[in-house]
Amino acid sequence: MAARPERPDCLHCEHYFVTWQPDQPRGCRAYEFKSADLPSEVVLASSGEPCRLFVRRPGDPTRARLLRPR
Repeated sequence: MAARPERPDCLHCEHYFVTWQPDQPRGCRAYEFKSADLPSEVVLASSGEPCRLFVRRPGDPTRARLLRPR
């Protein structure tokens, strides 16, 4: 089985936002969608490739880390 590509952690991305919709609480401004899952998971599932629009939030004290595939 081939290893799945790593995906960026949306919580540290400047495009990530939280919505007020209970059924779609997470969103991505770069790709312009809302979802129940993290946007990086949706991008990976729909395109087969990790998100390429990840930009670390300015002033984020933590380093942008990659999440391990499930």
